[in-house]
Amino acid sequence: MSETPATPARSKLPWFWILPIPVALGLGIVIGMQIAAPGEPAPAAAVTQAAPSQGTDAPAETQQRVDVERRDANDPTAVGELDAPVDMVIYSDYQCGYCAKWAAESLPTILEKYVDTGELRIEYRDIMFFGENSRQSAELGVAAGKQGKFQAFHDAIFADGKTAKDADFSAKGIEKLAERIGVDAEQFTADAAHADTAALVQKNHDEASSLGVTGTPTFIVNGRPIIGAQPLDVFIQAIDEELAQ
Repeated sequence: MSETPATPARSKLPWFWILPIPVALGLGIVIGMQIAAPGEPAPAAAVTQAAPSQGTDAPAETQQRVDVERRDANDPTAVGELDAPVDMVIYSDYQCGYCAKWAAESLPTILEKYVDTGELRIEYRDIMFFGENSRQSAELGVAAGKQGKFQAFHDAIFADGKTAKDADFSAKGIEKLAERIGVDAEQFTADAAHADTAALVQKNHDEASSLGVTGTPTFIVNGRPIIGAQPLDVFIQAIDEELAQ
């Protein structure tokens, strides 16, 4: 399942993914404009979604691949080998309950089974559907990544399936968080406030909007979309299919 700023929705492949890429991206820009800017009221989700057991319900042969991989060696929020055969982009929000659920229930197995073995690279694109707390969380994630601790930050925020909704991001709270994830607190704070950090978070948010992403989490595995916090088996099947090619 995925979550929108308005109401949680159920998972289905958005129709624009099966259109030719030029048309899909053009329409995606229009659809993506429905995502509220941080701090603004959000409209209802534009995409209706199907039961998680259905996964990506469009036939694989009709799905268009969407190239959003960066494969940037300096990407602070990516984990895994740069040349891993499979790349998974994740659009997520630290205040999204379904994102937290997926991070608690599915991500640990994916990290161990595929990332740790060099078969999968994950490029996290933390966006800000839910306002300022989401923005600050995403910026702190980038800051942690600049010290090589992005995954530790991600795991700390989503520990036990919780979200950043009630996170303490005061100066003292950030200092405690820095100690918890093993980063230098002064650099952590400075990097989170840097203009480059804000620009990267905004770039990720704008990218999701331009693609028509109206709910989180949304995944793209080697260009193939998986919408919502689908069961672990859906991701294993998708990754294994890519590895077999």
